[in-house]
Amino acid sequence: MRQIENSSDWQSGYLRDIQIAHTELALNIDFDQKNVLCDIYSLPSQNHQTFFCKIASENGFMKLIYAKAIQSSIWFSDPIYMYRFEEAKGFEDHPVRRGKIICGKKIVKKTAVEQLMNMLDDLEPEQPDDLVNPVVDADFTAIRVYENGAVTREIFYTDADKLRFRNSDDQKKYVGYMRALHLYIESLIGIGMC
Repeated sequence: MRQIENSSDWQSGYLRDIQIAHTELALNIDFDQKNVLCDIYSLPSQNHQTFFCKIASENGFMKLIYAKAIQSSIWFSDPIYMYRFEEAKGFEDHPVRRGKIICGKKIVKKTAVEQLMNMLDDLEPEQPDDLVNPVVDADFTAIRVYENGAVTREIFYTDADKLRFRNSDDQKKYVGYMRALHLYIESLIGIGMC
C-alpha cells in the first residue's frame, strides 16, 4: 500500500484519492448516485491496477463505473498502475512524469453483484481493529455500502483473513473472495489504457 510523502495516515490518503476519483467520474461518466449499491477502492502493492469503482443498478442492468490511475515516466519502460490517484493527478502536466486517470463503464453479471452484496451483508458489525496494516507490501481494499445515495457501511482491510462473517460455515469461502476481489475487478476493467 503506497503512502505519499508528507501523508499523515492511510485514512487521509484514502479520502483524498476517492475524492479525486469521484470528481473524475462525475466529469466523465453520467450516473445517478442514488443507483449506487456500493463502491470499492483498491490500492495494490504490486503493479496491479489502482481503481475506484461504483457498482450501480441502472435500467435493470448492473454496471461497474470505474476510474483507474496510470503513470509513466522516462525512468521506467512500462507504465505504473499501483500508484494513487493523487499522484496521477499531480503528474498530469509534469515535464518528466505523466499521470492519467481513465474512466469507464462496464456491465457486470447480476449474480456476481448479488454474491458480493450478500457477503457484505454477512459481515459482522464489529470487526477487528487491525484489519488495515499500512505496510508497503499490503493490498488495501475499501468498500462502502449505500442505500438511497448515502453510505450505510464501510469496511477497510489489508488482511482479509481477519474479516469476520456471521455465517462461520462460509468464512473460508468469503475470505478467499474478499482477498481476490481487487483481482476480479481488475480482470473486468483491465490494466492500463484498455
